[in-house]
Amino acid sequence: LITGIIKDPRGNPISNILVEVKDADSNPVRAFKTNGLGKFASATSLSNGKYLITFEDSTEKNKFDAVEIELIGAPVMPLEIISVDPREELRRELFK
Repeated sequence: LITGIIKDPRGNPISNILVEVKDADSNPVRAFKTNGLGKFASATSLSNGKYLITFEDSTEKNKFDAVEIELIGAPVMPLEIISVDPREELRRELFK
């Protein structure tokens, strides 16, 4: 199972973020939203393999880096996802 929490750069949880899990062929296999505490969890387990997890804020206030994971039949530690704020975007642009 994939679980985790999404926060802003100041550590505040962010609710209603769409979490989408895609397989190695970019096919969506799971989708869910964060709750009021910023937490998310898949309801069913995934098969072993590589997955890309993307995050989308419908308000477009928060941006996120995608996360790649590989499942190998072992428990997955909860993910902690921090949004990328405008200052971080500027830093990345300046130091490419």
